[in-house]
Amino acid sequence: MYRLFALLLVVGLSLGMCRPVAAQEITGSVFGTVMDKSGAIVSGATVTIENADQNDTVIRVVTANDQGDFVAQFLPIGHYTIVAEAKGFKKAERRGVTLNVNDKLTLNFTLEPGAVTETVTVEADASPIELQTATASGLITGTEIRELAINTRNYEQLVALTPGVSTGLASDQLYVGVTNPTGLSNQINFSVNGGRPTQNNWSVDGADNVDRGANLTLLTYPSVDSIEEFRVVRGQYDAEYGRSSSGQINVITRSGTSAFHGSLYEFFRNDLLNANSFFNNRSSISRPPLRYNDFGGTFGGPIFIPNVYNSDKKKTFFFFSEEVRRVITYSNFDPVLPSQANLAGNFLTSVCTQHNPMTGACTNQTTQILPAQFNLGAAGYIKDIYSKLKLPAVENANGTGVDSPFVARNTFNLRQEILKIDHIFSPKFALMGRFENDTIPTIEPGGLFTGSALPGVATTSTNSPGRQFTIRATSTFTPSLVNEAGYNYSYGGVTSDPTGLGASKNSPDVVSAITLPFAAQVPRIPNLSFNDSEGLFGFGSYRDFNRNHNFFDNVSYTHGKHTLRVGFQFNAYQKSENAGGGNEGTFGFDDTNPANKPTFDQEWANFLLGVGDFWPGYLPC
Repeated sequence: MYRLFALLLVVGLSLGMCRPVAAQEITGSVFGTVMDKSGAIVSGATVTIENADQNDTVIRVVTANDQGDFVAQFLPIGHYTIVAEAKGFKKAERRGVTLNVNDKLTLNFTLEPGAVTETVTVEADASPIELQTATASGLITGTEIRELAINTRNYEQLVALTPGVSTGLASDQLYVGVTNPTGLSNQINFSVNGGRPTQNNWSVDGADNVDRGANLTLLTYPSVDSIEEFRVVRGQYDAEYGRSSSGQINVITRSGTSAFHGSLYEFFRNDLLNANSFFNNRSSISRPPLRYNDFGGTFGGPIFIPNVYNSDKKKTFFFFSEEVRRVITYSNFDPVLPSQANLAGNFLTSVCTQHNPMTGACTNQTTQILPAQFNLGAAGYIKDIYSKLKLPAVENANGTGVDSPFVARNTFNLRQEILKIDHIFSPKFALMGRFENDTIPTIEPGGLFTGSALPGVATTSTNSPGRQFTIRATSTFTPSLVNEAGYNYSYGGVTSDPTGLGASKNSPDVVSAITLPFAAQVPRIPNLSFNDSEGLFGFGSYRDFNRNHNFFDNVSYTHGKHTLRVGFQFNAYQKSENAGGGNEGTFGFDDTNPANKPTFDQEWANFLLGVGDFWPGYLPC
């Protein structure tokens, strides 16, 4: 056995030099000392750890050493009964021990003289004092996660309840998936103890859950009904967390128990239950429709066949969760748009239509540009896009664009399945496996990562699939030597395509009128940039894929009063991402009129004439 430990230690230290951290811990530990009533050490006492959630299944049996100390590492979280016994003493039984993720509980036992057939039972302290670690952390329990009102039912919002955490979220609604209702990136901007949000590490059952691009979006989003608890580790953490320099958010999913338990739910919201907003009323916009349906269920328990397999319900357990969302919301946009008169070439203020090529001085002023003078590219934009927008008849009397508020429909759907299996072969060997599959199709009226206010122009259709697979084995070689090893696979993707008027397939006249000096790599027409009105921008097609294969091994060895933990992990990352913008070209237009003042009319006159102020200069004819 000494040779086995030496080999594991050498391998662990050698691989640890490549990445000096162990795998993310998803378990807890129990430390303690066994004494008699006089305070004398009781060496050789047997300590049995039973999982009360799984019909008192024996999870671990350890022996107190010569100093009366015992250690049980890598215990699954849950509720336990711990029994200490020794020859010549009554059994000491402590019930109701709650072990949370990353806990290092100290539970001492005092044995009374008597027969071993007698038992002294005590209830565990509700909040035992943490004596084994100085780590600063905060725990959010499963009851809190499920019972606290969360607007979007996303557990991430509860991270802000932990002391030392501040947020810089884009809105008060942190959605699952890659985007929020504005179409912008759904970033997890939590600062833990002043650290950068990009330096936080998020994991689910030990599996990496961060997109290793910006480090600000997640790969999967486990349902709040599938989460047992999560812990936010803020500082003074162990070496196994050395991978990131800020907070560690460690999520643990639920496991099956010895009794069958299930739940069904639906969360429902509808515009009929809402009042209209002040700004909508002011702009004579009716109350926008809202359809929010979040429904699903959970079911877990033992896997058994009466009188054939696992009749005592102490070996195999399962937990299944499914969640479905069908959400339609509407967002308010307020772009400054040209009038129908502007697009016909009519302006309220004088615009310059010709310049001296040598001096730049205006040589011709007018308030009307004939359609025959329109640039072919501008005519294509008008036909394919602006003629399909709801534009005011005329501009403002002072020659400025008109605020044109409108509401646009967002679609946020989700389907998720999670299956977790726990199997206990014996007190010396246990296995856990979990699989999660996420599908999150969305429609962004303002365009993915764009937030364009032009109605129906930058619209994108997006999906954010995510998958995780975890398998973890715990082996007890001797009461003092325990090994934990496993494999995690994490996958997250973003696939998005433009479907609005700005897509090349929906603007054939623009495509035929404009020839760029290079082949565009995205299926969209060139952007338009204006100073005094809403520009025309978009994003995609976009393909972003993140894959991580993670192998790990952790060893715990106890000798006397000392416990040594050593481990390693190996990560193989693959991140592939295309540029969803920047290659389609951008045309910009100067707004300086003959009086050397910036005006909306001059800007749109230059657009109609195809006179640009930066690359590529002129709209190609």
